[in-house]
Amino acid sequence: MSFQLRVEAPRGLWDDTAANDLTMRCSGGAVRDSRTLIYRGSWGGWSEPCPPPMGICGLRTRVDPSQDDIDDTGLNNVEFVCCEP
Repeated sequence: MSFQLRVEAPRGLWDDTAANDLTMRCSGGAVRDSRTLIYRGSWGGWSEPCPPPMGICGLRTRVDPSQDDIDDTGLNNVEFVCCEP
């Protein structure tokens, strides 16, 4: 399984959104997307898939902490963890 993330670059004074969408590609080749209605940002490349027989067993996220009156972006990055079944 692999994934790609759509991320909007910082916009300065405008509302920053950071990560907006995630698409997954299953080991069999099927692609699943979130069908989000937010179309901001650019798609990154596909991640390296988990090597067989491994699969995704966890994830790590990078989240922008609240900065009070400064524009918060929320989710900034995702990393999937591979492990054996």
